[in-house]
Amino acid sequence: MKWDLIVGLILLTASTGVLFGSDLPLWEQLTPPQQLVLNSGRQVVIEEEVPDSPWPKLTIYQLVKSRSADVAAVFWNSELDTEYLPNCKSVRILDRPSREVHKAKFILRMPLLLPEELYVSQITIKSPSESVYEISWKVLESVYSKECNGTIRIEPHGNNSLICYQNIVKPRSNFAVLLRWPARSTVVDSVKLLTHQVESERQKNPQILSLQLKALELALGNR
Repeated sequence: MKWDLIVGLILLTASTGVLFGSDLPLWEQLTPPQQLVLNSGRQVVIEEEVPDSPWPKLTIYQLVKSRSADVAAVFWNSELDTEYLPNCKSVRILDRPSREVHKAKFILRMPLLLPEELYVSQITIKSPSESVYEISWKVLESVYSKECNGTIRIEPHGNNSLICYQNIVKPRSNFAVLLRWPARSTVVDSVKLLTHQVESERQKNPQILSLQLKALELALGNR
């Protein structure tokens, strides 16, 4: 979904050591040095080269000063992407085949004077356990990618929440090697911007966050 394709569609996959099926919380899957980095307010970014691909895999962790439900509610609100992601030009919901799934059309501004990226993504949400959320996406149509899918998992961590963002993209052209570093930077920044948006809404726009939380509950069948 979403801004994983920003600037041209990026990378990432669950094979970077994160085990969503594990009984261990995300935090306990991290090393002590990684935990120290997160506690300092910085991101943990794990990069891995991919054979026969111009882009590496990335996994991005970040702590958010908000509840896990708040983060999930903001991310689930795809139409909000244009408000806080500078490369996202427009988002339109095309269909809601079920309460936990929606399809959306995204238009992104591209670097290097390239034509805009237009893609359609199917986005699905679930809550595998209390206060834990997973939102996954699969791109169905795209100008620049052959394949794109990913997941963001949000877990509570004390009074905060921990994000683990993962995505994998297979670009259509080897020209994508020129976008490797701009794309990597954009994805990393996008996670930071999501964090800022959640914290800002909680402090300054609780009315909007309240509506997003209601939409989250509806999607999960809790209302």
